[in-house]
Amino acid sequence: MLLKSHAMQASFAHLIKLYTTIISVMVVLATTVFITVSIRTYDADLEQAENTAIVQVGQMLNQNQQIAAQFATQMTSSSSNLPSIEKYFDSSITDYSNYAIDKSISGSPYFFWPTESRQFFTQHDQVTQLTLRLLSQNKVFVATQANPGGALYPAKDVKQRFAINAPLINQTSLETDGVLSISFDQSEIKRQLSQVNATQPLQVVVRSEADDEAFYFAGKRVTRQQQRDLNQALTAGNMKMLRDYHVTTKQLSSGYTVMTVLNRHLLSRLIIGHVLPLILLGLILLLGLSTGLWLTFRRYQHQLNTIVDTVQTVSDGNLDARVPMNLRPTDLHTLAGGINAMLTEIHQHIYTIYQLQIAQQEANRRALQAQINPHFMSNTLEYIRMAALEAHQPELANVVYSFAALLRNNTDLSSRTTLKQEVSFIEKYVFLYQVRFPDRLAYQFTVADDVAAVEIPKFSLQPLVENYFVHGVNFSRVDNALSLKAWREAGIVHVKIVDNGRGLSPEAVKAVNQKLKQPLAAEQQHSIGLQNVYSRMHDSFRDGFKMTINSNDQQGVTVLLQFDDREGVK
Repeated sequence: MLLKSHAMQASFAHLIKLYTTIISVMVVLATTVFITVSIRTYDADLEQAENTAIVQVGQMLNQNQQIAAQFATQMTSSSSNLPSIEKYFDSSITDYSNYAIDKSISGSPYFFWPTESRQFFTQHDQVTQLTLRLLSQNKVFVATQANPGGALYPAKDVKQRFAINAPLINQTSLETDGVLSISFDQSEIKRQLSQVNATQPLQVVVRSEADDEAFYFAGKRVTRQQQRDLNQALTAGNMKMLRDYHVTTKQLSSGYTVMTVLNRHLLSRLIIGHVLPLILLGLILLLGLSTGLWLTFRRYQHQLNTIVDTVQTVSDGNLDARVPMNLRPTDLHTLAGGINAMLTEIHQHIYTIYQLQIAQQEANRRALQAQINPHFMSNTLEYIRMAALEAHQPELANVVYSFAALLRNNTDLSSRTTLKQEVSFIEKYVFLYQVRFPDRLAYQFTVADDVAAVEIPKFSLQPLVENYFVHGVNFSRVDNALSLKAWREAGIVHVKIVDNGRGLSPEAVKAVNQKLKQPLAAEQQHSIGLQNVYSRMHDSFRDGFKMTINSNDQQGVTVLLQFDDREGVK
């Protein structure tokens, strides 16, 4: 017993280790796949963010450059515009106003530079600063949103970031007389970039062909130190100084260079932070599944040990032992119930076999006695029949003959007979009743030739006829009648027994038809004839057998049997 228990525990321990290993491998593989996909997705998002930043910044630069170029072209479209601007640089505002008016009176188009600047700011509200430098002047014109008319300032005092430059080409000499620098509001493009989650670790910088900074953006994750590192590299003009950075450079058609800068250490931390929840989830899932598996197997082991111990107790000889049914409603609970039912049935079978052994001993004793009695009784009855014939008593001889035939049929141990033989046996049975009650009973038995040789279980019809003499016949009447007819119709054998005895109520007919199809109970001792007939015929002809009992219109009962002898069990 201890050896079996130890073997079972070892088996469960092996199963737990096996399933834990399988679950661990599956969880690790699944987590690895999720992490790999997550990293690749993040890399793809980051690459897409870089491309998005380059595309959006490039579009912004192209648009701003186009605005600057158009304004520069507008300023030099007339040969008198540049001289007018130079006059603005050399004169006071009063003298310049008079100069512009005089030029207009003399037939030239009216051109007043501060007014042109104001109109430009009105037309382009995204412009934050406009700077005009003439090669022939030491001062610089500066206009802002706060002062769109602008003013002149010393060149050393003018500082402008993120400007788009456009040259002023003299239409007469085709030489560059100055440079127009325009700064635009970059808050909108920066807001758009900041809304892209993958741009948080990115720095985006745009440099002109003259190495001037035209745009700069730093994501939320970019530290001040990383900004300083990039600024130092740009100032030194050596991007190789950014050793721990990944730099992507793209040259735009406009001549500007767009660079995206990503710190590798920051990227590693972001990736770890991105996949860490997946790792923790995988560990929690692995721990939960392993714990649940261990607890489940532990409970199953306890319940299965209880079942095995009970079976072992039964095998040791205690047939009354049963599995406790306090198990939880699981498959083992169902198994325990099935084992208990099986043990109860086995116990019942053992008791039945014991009873059968006793009955078999009694049957053997009676069989020895029966080997003498039938032969002795048959010889005695034959002697009586011969004596009746010698005494000229043929009726008595027929009675003795019929009784002897019944006796021989009853002592015949064969299990099957033909339909004709069964009806012949019944006819002798009825004849003996008629002898006892002459002129009070009429009967007619008809068996068609094509069904005479059909085999049926022995004593299948006799109980139906006997039932009439037990419950239906009334010998105080002189018109008792019984009819039995057997024929074949559409390949089906029909046997119909009709009497004019006591009838049955509709409720009784329904109850009888329901009862005859019910299996015989082990303790049932009475009223088993109809059920026995139905059971034996159904066993022989299976579902092809039908038996119905009906009450006649006036009086009596009709029993109809139908079966297909071709489907019968031979």
